[in-house]
Amino acid sequence: MQRAYVLLVYALLQVFQASDASGSQCEQHGTISECLAFRLQHGCVWDVPHGQCVPEIPCPERPREACHTELTTGPAAGWDDTRNKCFWDGLGQCRWADECYTPTDARGCMAAGCVWRKLCTPADMSLKPGPGYCFESCSPPKFDLSQGTETHSQSSAEPASKKSPGRMNSRAKRANTGIVHTTSGPVQGLDGMGVQAFLGIPFAQPPVGALRWAAPQKMAPWSEVFQATAFGPACTQSFAYYAANPRNCKGYTRGQCYGYTEDCLTLNVWTPSTTGSRPVMLWIHGGCYVSGSASDSEYNGSALATQEDVVVVSIQYRLGVFGFLGDAILRSRDPKGSTGNYGLLDTVAALQWVHENIAAFGGNPNLVTIFGESSGAGSVSLLLGMKEAWPYYQRGIMESGAGSFWTYITLSGAHANFQKVVSTSKCSNSSSLLSCIVSTSQTIVAEAVDAVPCKDGCTWAPVVDGVLVRGTPLELAQSGSLRPDALLRSIETPIMAGFNLNDGAMFVPGYPFAMLSMSESSMQAYYSDLYGEERVETLEGLFQPETSSKALWMSKYFHAAQACETDFSYSCTAQWVASASELHGSPAFLYKFSETSDMGLVLHGDEIPFVFGTLDSASGPQAQVSRWMMQYWANFARFGNPNGPSRKRNTQHDSHDSHEGAKGSDHLEHSEDLPPWPAWTSQGYGNSLLNISSNPVVVSFPNNSWPGCSFFLEHWDFYSLCLPQSRASTSGKSIVV
Repeated sequence: MQRAYVLLVYALLQVFQASDASGSQCEQHGTISECLAFRLQHGCVWDVPHGQCVPEIPCPERPREACHTELTTGPAAGWDDTRNKCFWDGLGQCRWADECYTPTDARGCMAAGCVWRKLCTPADMSLKPGPGYCFESCSPPKFDLSQGTETHSQSSAEPASKKSPGRMNSRAKRANTGIVHTTSGPVQGLDGMGVQAFLGIPFAQPPVGALRWAAPQKMAPWSEVFQATAFGPACTQSFAYYAANPRNCKGYTRGQCYGYTEDCLTLNVWTPSTTGSRPVMLWIHGGCYVSGSASDSEYNGSALATQEDVVVVSIQYRLGVFGFLGDAILRSRDPKGSTGNYGLLDTVAALQWVHENIAAFGGNPNLVTIFGESSGAGSVSLLLGMKEAWPYYQRGIMESGAGSFWTYITLSGAHANFQKVVSTSKCSNSSSLLSCIVSTSQTIVAEAVDAVPCKDGCTWAPVVDGVLVRGTPLELAQSGSLRPDALLRSIETPIMAGFNLNDGAMFVPGYPFAMLSMSESSMQAYYSDLYGEERVETLEGLFQPETSSKALWMSKYFHAAQACETDFSYSCTAQWVASASELHGSPAFLYKFSETSDMGLVLHGDEIPFVFGTLDSASGPQAQVSRWMMQYWANFARFGNPNGPSRKRNTQHDSHDSHEGAKGSDHLEHSEDLPPWPAWTSQGYGNSLLNISSNPVVVSFPNNSWPGCSFFLEHWDFYSLCLPQSRASTSGKSIVV
């Protein structure tokens, strides 16, 4: 059977090669890494049995056994079943997957031979629209090749318009740039509207096949010009995360979108010009380490690059099980013996690529700021403690995730995840467990783990393995082990950190329904489940259900619960990291973002379009806030101070703060001038943060006087490492209130 399949595939290949001019283009790529780098540009796949690059076969011409492969041909690559391009309809036909992405109702979906089903985002969905969001979707049926039957389980997709917001590969509107020579090879991007964009550049070999769960490897240089005119595919993730954001690319396989795949280590560069030496801002996207993509339209770097004269870079890194599977048996796959941190190693590899190449794009390799939101901010806080990354950046910005408890897991937690993967992939009884999971289907691996026991929120995260991640961010910060370490005190590493007013709202059990209807008993149950029944009364005193500082329609008990969640997950850790950084010799600046945009709340991630200048509306007070934030962020990248070069670093304001920052705060005058932002101090009454909104204020308060911070600091070792099992067991389910 296998021999017959191989003969059929190669008969089809010969026919296709004879009629397609891309044959010679594919044949010139002699390695799998170069073949896959040019697979979108030249329509190539890697022929595993023969070890050569060949043209891909159109879906309607594929046999059943090859229908789902996207990167390879041949049965020897069982790991390759991405399913973005083709699907087998169970009636003897291989069809284009995008035929199942266009129907917008159940009738049209079924008529197309596809599956209409309900999908819900999991509890660790930290991007919009948030956890527990359900939607109906048309998707290709999942086809079990071992049984030869069609199944409607685990299918996933979402209808979307063919227009992809934020994409920049329309040649009708954009001219090509000049050729830029990099260590990987020559690249050419898109030029227009005051910015040059270079999209989807591979910065490392595809981590596929034998390179799964291995440190990223440098690309061998290519000689042909790489057309950097379209974003690369996202890294593999559950489609419940990927499809839920209506602004995401949905895998239009014959259009502009490429879905997701293990072959995803690419980066994007936006620059005003390839000459000069500008500050570089490298963005690490969020998504709780399990979802997201550098191609998200909110992360388009055009406006930030042109308005602030900086070079913006966005990167992709392995997610979820592919980025953060950790166990002792996997240590052998890294020369240094690290485990569970492949996504972080990808980030370091991207930083190294930028260090070696960004001068050719008009950037200064010695003036690099790493910044990110949510798990991207968590990555920044971890990179601050990783000596391997220190040579490649000088400053760090953390938006809603500085040192948070969900930005790391322990080795014991990683081992529990590993055991789940082994069991689900049916490798438990294999004679070679390691080779079994490395060669297992991508789909099986991606679906292996539902939740992590005794962890809140994020299912996967970097592993405190003692090799690459040598401690939690707070441990390293408080011991003076962030960049630079105690022996390099003459070098400053300025940081900015902050949180949003209602960062925790989406992660209160029962959101969004609980916003209206949370009762006192449900609030008490939330406190008890997370922090213990004996602490409910203390938390009720710290986060009192008030009515004056919330939307009229909102339950006062939900408002109290979200304030607790915000302090625990975001605001307190930002303050602690800032204090430790300042105490050990590096300046720190702290912010609270309070510009209301969603339902009277300021939710997790709401600051992102303000920072990038990608707001839907470019006028009014929000546009002013965006201009301020873009200038703050760019000033910090350029000078290590968000005020720019002329502000005094330690400007103080003598106001005392209520938690909402309304009482006793100095209101700054509205003008085109940038409102002053005092530095954070770790002593006495000098703690000052900037409350960023259309009416910005400086908020000052005594050290550790923020409502929940003293409580959480006292119990941090327990709460940050193993939250009660009851929280994990209710994740993803609506709670009756």
